[in-house]
Amino acid sequence: MFYDSMIKILPSVKLPLKLCKGSYAERIALAKKLNNNFFNHLNEKFTTKEVPFDVFEKTLKECTPGKINVNILEYDRYGGYTCFGLNDSKNGIDKFLIYFRKTPYTEGVRLLETDISLHETSHYFCHLTNPKHSARSVKMHESGLQAKTEDFYREHLYTKNEFKEEDLKQRLNKFLRKFTNEEQIDFLQNCRYRMLEEYIAFDDGQRYLDIIQDRHPDLICEKIYAREKEVYNFPEKIKIVTDKLKEVLQNARKP
Repeated sequence: MFYDSMIKILPSVKLPLKLCKGSYAERIALAKKLNNNFFNHLNEKFTTKEVPFDVFEKTLKECTPGKINVNILEYDRYGGYTCFGLNDSKNGIDKFLIYFRKTPYTEGVRLLETDISLHETSHYFCHLTNPKHSARSVKMHESGLQAKTEDFYREHLYTKNEFKEEDLKQRLNKFLRKFTNEEQIDFLQNCRYRMLEEYIAFDDGQRYLDIIQDRHPDLICEKIYAREKEVYNFPEKIKIVTDKLKEVLQNARKP
């Protein structure tokens, strides 16, 4: 089901409904297929060590089914970031915003940061193929649940800090006591899918950085390697969150 929300997700950030069908695995497979197609088209644009932002944006739009509103913008720090754009006059989300770093030495998206750029487009396509997840995020934002839980997500789940299974379980149990059953379910579902899709995005970024350097050896001095997704311990954390979600759902269904 879609969650009721005052903020609407407008057609300019939705794929045609006929494409967003099937199981989660099928929708993720579609997201990965779309990202792979985009990569192959982007690869052809690299005649130098970077692609201008407007070329990256135009190529991404051309490789997206339907008329999706997405803008590539400058980021003020290392890395990248993908989010929704809110149109206040329509009280709705009407665009995707993807941010990439610019430096005094670069004017576009760098070939040697393909792990970052394809990581972010992986998130973009996952959002498009999983609209229920976007709807849940909007609901959490409106209710204030996102603000109340984001620090926990960043400090204990999306982190490279040392992973201790029992410690995380205890911290999660203690943290969840602050919230209602419905809030716990929304938070745990949101965490589970965010981590799953981060793992996929890191995998895509790492793989495409390797491939693009092999295709353009004339544009690089020495091969570099992507950030390792393993340091986040996502599979172990996903299992902990999923097991806890099952427990909360079972308790919520008890008469």
